[in-house]
Formats: sequence, C-alpha cells, structure tokens
Amino acid sequence: MTTMTMSGRLLASAGLMMLAAWPLAGCTNSEADGRTPATPRPLAIAIESAPAEARALPRRLEVTGTLNADAETAVAAETAARVIRVDVERGQVVEAGAVLGELDRQDAQNQLAEAEAIESQTMAKLGLVGGRSFDPLATPEVRQARVTLERMELEYQRYERLAKQELVSHSDHDLKRSEYLAQKEQYSAKINDARQLYQTLQAQRARVAMAKKTVADTTIRAPYAGLVVERHVHVGQYVQRGTKIATLVRVDPLRIELAVPESAVTSVKRGQKVAFWVQTYPGRAFEGTIAYVGPALKAESRALVVEALVPNAAHTLQPGLFATARIELPAADPMPYVPASAVHTEAGVSQVFVVRNDRAEQRFVQVGREADGRVEILRGLKAGERVVVRPPAGLADGSVVMEQRGI
Repeated sequence: MTTMTMSGRLLASAGLMMLAAWPLAGCTNSEADGRTPATPRPLAIAIESAPAEARALPRRLEVTGTLNADAETAVAAETAARVIRVDVERGQVVEAGAVLGELDRQDAQNQLAEAEAIESQTMAKLGLVGGRSFDPLATPEVRQARVTLERMELEYQRYERLAKQELVSHSDHDLKRSEYLAQKEQYSAKINDARQLYQTLQAQRARVAMAKKTVADTTIRAPYAGLVVERHVHVGQYVQRGTKIATLVRVDPLRIELAVPESAVTSVKRGQKVAFWVQTYPGRAFEGTIAYVGPALKAESRALVVEALVPNAAHTLQPGLFATARIELPAADPMPYVPASAVHTEAGVSQVFVVRNDRAEQRFVQVGREADGRVEILRGLKAGERVVVRPPAGLADGSVVMEQRGI
C-alpha cells in the first residue's frame, strides 16, 4: 500500500512536468523574447526615368480664314458703241493689257478726224507751221494790223507837221489823229484776239486727245494679270459707257483673312510668316506673310482682323477656299517637357508617375503641345522632377521602384 502510493506520486509528478514543458516547446524564440515579428519588404519594381526638361519653344496660334482675291474689278466700257468681238471666257487667265473685247470704232474715228481738222485750221490762223512756237505779234492778222498802224502813224505825223506850218486845216489834222488812235486800238485788239485764239487751240488739242482716247477705248484691255470670273456681254450688243464687259480678279498674290483672338493680339506683327492648309490639297502646306494688322478688335467677336499675302504665281489656289492657318508666335516662358511615353491619358484625364524617395507618386497633369517626342506639361509638374518612362504594369501610387535612369 505504501509502495504503490509512492509510485503513484512519482508518476503524477512526471506527468505534471511533461504538461508544463509542452507549451514552452510550442513557442518560438521571438515569442519567448516578447518581440513582434517583422513584415516582409515588398519587391521593388524596376522602372526607367527621365527628367522634366524646361524648354522655351515658339508658340503656335491656330486660326481659320478664307482666301480672297487681291483685287476684283468689273471692267466696263468707256464709250458707247456696239460690241464686235469678245475674246475671253470665264475661267480664262489673262495677262496685264490683254484684249478682252472690241467695240465698233467708226464713230470715234470720225470724231477724231473732225477734231484734228479744227486743230489744224486754228494753227494755220495763228501761223503755227513748221514747228514754230506761239508769238501773238507774229500772227498774220496782227502783222497786217501793225503794218496799217505804222502807215497811219506816219500819215498822222506828216499832218501834224503841216498843221504846225498851217498848211492843212485843224479838222483834217484831227481826223488823221483819230484814225491813227483807232488803228492803234485795233492793233491791240488783234493781239488779244490772237491770244484768245491760242487758248482755243489749246482746248481743241484737248478735244483731239479725248477723241484719240475714245478710239483707244474701243479696245477693252485687262488692267492687270488675273482670272476672268464673269463675261457680261456678247457680240452685237450695244453698250453704253459704264456697261460691264467682264469681271476680273487678281489671284497673284491672294489674301488670307484671319481672326486673331484677343489673347494673342500683341504677338502678331507685320512681316510674320503664316503657314496654312486647304482641303483641296491635303497634307500640302502653303505660306504667306502678314501684310495688314487691323487697328482695332471687332466688338462682336473680340478678335483682330489680320491679312496675309500669299504668292500664287502658278494659280494653284483659288479665291474662296477655306484655310486652317498657323502663326508662329515668340517663345513663351520655359515649360517642363517630358517624354510622350511617360504620359497616360484616359477619358481626357492625363497622368504621370513621379519618382520621389524610391517610390512612384501619381500626378494628374494638364498637357499642352507635343514636339520632338516630348509633351509640354502646363500644370502639375515642375522642371527637374523625374518621371517614369513607359510605366510597367502594376505600377501604382506609392509603389516601391528601383530607378534605372535613362535620358
């Protein structure tokens, strides 16, 4: 009984010792030390980065406009006559001075012949033959009056001597004196008549010049090189002075009228180049030079009217074409530019990843122009910050990155 009791106690003690050791064997060293286990560090994502470079590129102003003819003229008849010939058709290109049509010139030639005959008659009266210049004392009538005056002057002087010798009566002396003074007045009148006749000759010469112009005006000529856009008359039609014969437009150069917004008014100057495109020639660029800048903005559109001259020697362009133009403006303040592959745009929202302290930081940005494979960042990024080029899949805001610097 005593022996069994002792053995039972030994077994009970051994069991308690085993139970006490069991929980200690299931504990780790960290738990035994009372420390919290460390969280595993996430793997870094390998990325390539590039700096946001500050660039001051020339600005471009995109505007629209319409091509207009440099000039448009309705060529009209300068005299009344019948049309005997029309030499042009619509769409025909003509040179300056080219004949557009002819009018009957018979009446004009008759008027010219009459005016020239009167001119010749007047010149003969004035004695203007052989290229002589006008001298009122040298005209035939004045010379004849002078001869008579000199003869009567001698007669009067003779009677005056006889009267002093009382060889003639006073009445005869007074008569000779009156005749002499009358002839003297007539001589002066003849000189005045010659001068008036010379003025008449000048007027007649002007009539001759007008008659010659009327003859010349029967030939209708183009005032400048251009394009015939309308023909208004036909052969056999009688036209009055001012009747339209044809409408001509000058297409070299052309003018392109552009509306510049208020924000860019101070940057547009005369002499600046303008590049533009028209739908008629897809992908082909044309160039003009600003020649006119309006003095004030249009109140209804708050835009400034600008005109550029466009060379068109080959007549490639036509008036009326709609054009999309680009004006190069002076460079603005430097802005950050990043590789185009660094920008991701979805639903109109653009974003980039910026590398900060070995982590990727997501930034929403406002983009501008693209040039040479780089995109202008207007807002959301500073020059010098590094962005992730071609962000890999799985990259998110706060991701740990391992930077491999590129450009």
